[in-house]
Amino acid sequence: MLKDIFAWLKEVLKKPDKYADLKNFPVLSELNSFELYLLNNFLHKRTFAEGEVLYEKGHPLEVVYFILSGKIEANGSIYPAGHNIIGANQVLGIIDMFNEETRSCSAKAITTTSVYAISRFDLMELIKQNPHLGIKLYTAFCKMLSNYIFKITAKQETAD
Repeated sequence: MLKDIFAWLKEVLKKPDKYADLKNFPVLSELNSFELYLLNNFLHKRTFAEGEVLYEKGHPLEVVYFILSGKIEANGSIYPAGHNIIGANQVLGIIDMFNEETRSCSAKAITTTSVYAISRFDLMELIKQNPHLGIKLYTAFCKMLSNYIFKITAKQETAD
């Protein structure tokens, strides 16, 4: 951990806004610079071309995606309309992470899309090694999921 703190200090002194793009995600907005540094060590930047499939329903849950830019269409029963468009500063894969080890829907890029990807294993390991960070992430994930539930409920009440 001390090694991580020194590496983080070195990064902060070089580029204080290095994690600005991560702070745009509501689920990461409460993390401090050191916590973002720890998370960033596990993130991998990926780009998907228009029409490229990220994953299919029933496939193993391996990765959670933080959408930097572009749009992704997710199709499955967890969405009231059967599909949902996910865009910049949103997270894809959190619902599945807490449900089962397989994907509950399919996802495809509908525009060229840039994401940060983190493996489920790495995210869980990061949370296990840093309980304070884990509490912040779990709280943010719960807020995100409850907002999603309220949004779905409001749409259903309007439709009735």
